[in-house]
Amino acid sequence: MRIVIIATGSWGDVRPNVVLGQALQKTGYEVLLVAAEGFREWVEGRGVLFAGLGFDMKAMLEAQTKSAGLLQKLHLMREMTQTTLQMGREIADIVREGDAVLLNEGVLGLVNGVLEKKKARFIHINLQPWVPTFEFSGMAPLPPAWLPIKEGTYNRWSGALVRRGQWLAMGKIGNRLRTDCLGMPKQTWAKHHAMLDSTPSLLLVSPQILQPPADWQLQHRITGYIFDDDSGWEPPQNLLDFMADGEKPVFIGFGSMRERKPEDTTRLFLDAVKQTGKRAILLNGWAGIGTSNLPKNAFLLRYAPQSWLFPRMAAVVHHGGAGTTAAGLRAGVPSVVVPAMSDQPFWGRRVHQLGAGAEPIPRPKLTASNLATAIVEATTNRAMQERAAELGTKITAEDGVSQAVSAVREFLV
Repeated sequence: MRIVIIATGSWGDVRPNVVLGQALQKTGYEVLLVAAEGFREWVEGRGVLFAGLGFDMKAMLEAQTKSAGLLQKLHLMREMTQTTLQMGREIADIVREGDAVLLNEGVLGLVNGVLEKKKARFIHINLQPWVPTFEFSGMAPLPPAWLPIKEGTYNRWSGALVRRGQWLAMGKIGNRLRTDCLGMPKQTWAKHHAMLDSTPSLLLVSPQILQPPADWQLQHRITGYIFDDDSGWEPPQNLLDFMADGEKPVFIGFGSMRERKPEDTTRLFLDAVKQTGKRAILLNGWAGIGTSNLPKNAFLLRYAPQSWLFPRMAAVVHHGGAGTTAAGLRAGVPSVVVPAMSDQPFWGRRVHQLGAGAEPIPRPKLTASNLATAIVEATTNRAMQERAAELGTKITAEDGVSQAVSAVREFLV
């Protein structure tokens, strides 16, 4: 059987799906990973067959960041609609009749017609908690204080609303794909919702971080994290020299997020570090952080595997992406999460609730002062450090890959 894995996001989406694909290949499946063309060399270097999509994730995020005026935003929305529709066409050409397809729930609204027409069995491979539950709010914001509703009811209701919102955003484009390209009738929300409820889903999160909710159906599972450790990487000498030249530094980086004014953000980071008296490693990343005139207590990093870097840090400051949050928790060091969008606020809240990090600072409210305060707390709070270390030990002992492979095989029998 051929398994097609669709990973339309950034590095945090592609890496765990590649590791899962490698493991599925070892059990005898033929695996094809579908992602943005820019990932081809890296994926094929891991021994996984690859099919490229024409969109450029980094360019899309950069365009979103730079779109300030109403006309620019409307133009970007039209471009993104056309790009998403083209992505759906490309996926339709890739998927063959009888394939099994693994995809994030957020993509289903686009490709439900492809899966239906090709008679493909499919499983959701989620990095975010899409499935509604009474037990946590998932990707919905916290309820306002004035809302007279019980927490469990709000959690379930808001989770369902997030799903409906995703359908409104993606389903319209998916229906264009169905009618214009596949010769199929439009999908309704009722049918899409029934498809969501009946589809097996795996949430690639440690049960130490989220316990399987009691109100989830049996086909919804929490398997554990899947990590890509990039074991062949060797640290450059200048990084080793910086690490050896003083106390453990603090990591600061926003991964695949973009920054409208990277120079200002860099200054903010350096001001915060100066206030704390700490040393820091700044990740250049897609945010474009960095300057040629860094002080001696700061190091500009182009790349290092989080599995190597994070355990060597005093604390990690990051955007709260699912993959980076997982790496920080496994490393056993406190986190400071600065969320901006999507599932990031949820992970920031969750890390704080677990006692493994400071209270999250929403990106629009980030200042050098409040970042410095959070860094000091993360690097001096003994209870937080012990809790982070405890979680890290438990997560390290898990085998999320084997759990996910077993569930996929079970659902495909």
